[in-house]
Amino acid sequence: MAKYLCIRCGREFDESQLAVMMNVRCPYCGYKVIAKARSGEIKTIRAL
Repeated sequence: MAKYLCIRCGREFDESQLAVMMNVRCPYCGYKVIAKARSGEIKTIRAL
């Protein structure tokens, strides 16, 4: 499941909490600007 982050209050929430609201807003503070949180995983790519 994708995690999202509110730009104003900094709280993290998932898709299920976002789907409850009809529009794209933070479920805690109501701010309209949210970002998709990055995963903590580091990817290693082998050079050619």
